[in-house]
Amino acid sequence: MRHFFIMFLGFVFSVSFAQNNQGSLLLHYPFDGNALDVSSNEYHAEEFQVTYVEDRFGNPESAIYFNGVDSYINFPNLAELKPDLPLSFAFWIKYEDLNYTNTELFNTSFEDDRSSGVYFNTEISTGNLAINFGDGSPGYNPTTRRSYVTNFQAEIDSWVQVIAIVESADDMKIYVNCNNYGGNYSGSGGNLFYSNTPGSLGRRDRDLGVPANYFKGAIDSFRYWDKVLTSDEIQYYCDPRLSVDSVVSNSQIKLFPNPAIDFFEIISPVIFDQIQIYDATGKLVLNESYNKKQHINGLKSGIYIVNLISDDYVVRRKLIIK
Repeated sequence: MRHFFIMFLGFVFSVSFAQNNQGSLLLHYPFDGNALDVSSNEYHAEEFQVTYVEDRFGNPESAIYFNGVDSYINFPNLAELKPDLPLSFAFWIKYEDLNYTNTELFNTSFEDDRSSGVYFNTEISTGNLAINFGDGSPGYNPTTRRSYVTNFQAEIDSWVQVIAIVESADDMKIYVNCNNYGGNYSGSGGNLFYSNTPGSLGRRDRDLGVPANYFKGAIDSFRYWDKVLTSDEIQYYCDPRLSVDSVVSNSQIKLFPNPAIDFFEIISPVIFDQIQIYDATGKLVLNESYNKKQHINGLKSGIYIVNLISDDYVVRRKLIIK
């Protein structure tokens, strides 16, 4: 029953708040072979030494990879990407190295030797995931930041979904794979401060007088909002159902032809119950009972996400319509 309720929520809220989110969605990087922003803002990132790898569904060149040495991307250096609190972030991540020097995921205002911006990393002593913000001080210690550390410890070589919300210094949350594990606050820094520098994904400075630390691993579908996601919106971006990997090899499930024109077929040893298709803005454009051959007449050319759903698991595939 819980799975059916989750599906029901997705059906009810997908159109209504997908539109609301567009107004407060600052950027969205799907990382489908590039660092282009598919939100209406088109805040495309600048790439440095990154490559593209398989995403969590086995799609080639559909997630971005950082080598832990000199890979990163820069956001545009715009005031619009340096908003006041509250802020929310959602992304998928796969760590390749759990040493704290390789777990600096992003910083919305990267600057050497200055505690600034909102940043995501791991706590040195525990390896637990953490969301933080700096107050602009020229140093790194508890008096220059505010932090929230979840009770979830980072895992190596496993995709996890993270939703992080920073409403205030004493009101932050981190959801990992749709679960709130609780956590602890630390730090006594002042208000959020932005340097006159762009935000970065894949690096952050953490120690005075030495080079920045670089993330080692893969990231997919990075979103950034200047708002607090509601519980319904969190549910929309979450899916706690089992991965199909626990049932059948992910690589056995394909859409053909892809790109498609009038129809596509679903090649799969698994029988699903439902099929959904979302456009690039997150709007639900098709919601029908499962059919191995799916007609798509009437859908415009573009990139879509296809959800293949059963009671216990969901498979997502990217579809290109010519």
